[in-house]
Amino acid sequence: MQTIKSTARIGLVAAMFMVTSNMLGSGVYMLPASLAGIGGISLIGWGVALIGVIALALVFAKLAILVPNGAGPYSYAREAFGHFVGYQTNFVYSLANWIALVSMLTIIVGYLGNIFPIFKHIVVSTATQIIIIWLFVFLNISGAKIVSYVQSTAFIFAIVPLLFVSVGGWYWFDMHTFMAGWNVTHQTSVNAVNSSFNNIMWAFIGVESACVSAAVVNNPGRNIPLATLLGVFIASLVYISTCTVMMGIIPNQQLANSSAPFADVLAIIFHSKLAGIIMSVVAIIDVSGAMAGWTLVTGQTARAAAEDGLFPRIFAKTNKKGMPVYGLMILAFVMSFVVVFTASPTAQEQFNKIITMSVILYLIPYIYSAFAVMVLGIDKVGYKAYWIYSILGLIAAVFCMWSILGSDKPLTVWAFLVMISSTVFYAFKHVSKNKKVKN
Repeated sequence: MQTIKSTARIGLVAAMFMVTSNMLGSGVYMLPASLAGIGGISLIGWGVALIGVIALALVFAKLAILVPNGAGPYSYAREAFGHFVGYQTNFVYSLANWIALVSMLTIIVGYLGNIFPIFKHIVVSTATQIIIIWLFVFLNISGAKIVSYVQSTAFIFAIVPLLFVSVGGWYWFDMHTFMAGWNVTHQTSVNAVNSSFNNIMWAFIGVESACVSAAVVNNPGRNIPLATLLGVFIASLVYISTCTVMMGIIPNQQLANSSAPFADVLAIIFHSKLAGIIMSVVAIIDVSGAMAGWTLVTGQTARAAAEDGLFPRIFAKTNKKGMPVYGLMILAFVMSFVVVFTASPTAQEQFNKIITMSVILYLIPYIYSAFAVMVLGIDKVGYKAYWIYSILGLIAAVFCMWSILGSDKPLTVWAFLVMISSTVFYAFKHVSKNKKVKN
């Protein structure tokens, strides 16, 4: 393993931008359309979900202190429950990351299609997504410092229009438009709120980003908890405000079918298609920055597992800048396959399909992390402070399990089959390891 120079590491501000941008870039530009399919009642879901998400953020902040050299959910699960659970966590988490990264591609192509209609063609869309994958993999190979610059710059560039919609958009908010799409699923209020959790959780995927990238963060014991909490706070404000205000500006059916909701809302506000095109450019830049950061997170997760002997050693081979070159290239091949497998007639349809699959997978490592903080807490802080860790862990775990219960049932079954299949891969790995020892 190459030693990463301190000058190649990132500080508090860059880590905070990574957390915020990863959460916003993974959904803010498409999530309003997804939640419009449920209706304004999802606002109640945001309120309930925020309790669980804050507990989850505090769990990761505590774990970053308890395991300062960890690499996210994988490291925490292994430290608390042993190598097998660590392997299973990383197996599921890595697969979720690989699938989730494709959702960002759908957002980029969706907004490209708003500017150039040719990108709405399924063949052109698929080919464009594959090209973008390889561009960002090569960017990551250049080093974490460059990735953080790209991501921070993209986020700063996009924050003005995001704030304009989330704050200034209330001037155009119409309560009648909002209430007309209050509960479009016609389920009971409880069921409708429950069904919104899967989509809402997508907004907060990335809460662990700074923890996963601990190897490239300066002073991780201090910077990672701060970056995590600040990132969640900023992302929450932007998400809740934008989703709510857009439901009060764009009629429900139009919003639910939109592949570029931010472009549509600015086109309505300014009565100009040009405003929508400008917003499309901003969205493409911001999501591209988030994708650069998520590619970094995904590569570092696989690298950490490989260094511990749970993933093939090829994932641990790094260059002088600490970037897992071969692991990133394998990631590019896997993502290219997912793009082809999930190709759909519209970006919105492909986006919804992907986030449903990946959120269920993400929640499994989050649950392990929630219980890990309880196990590691009692070992490292003693009984007096243990009740804090227990409460945080239980709230986060219950919320994650509740979110799974409200998810698409067939996909939930498939997610658990994937989790169980990790046992088979671990068994083969164990057999292979024993053969090498005997020989």
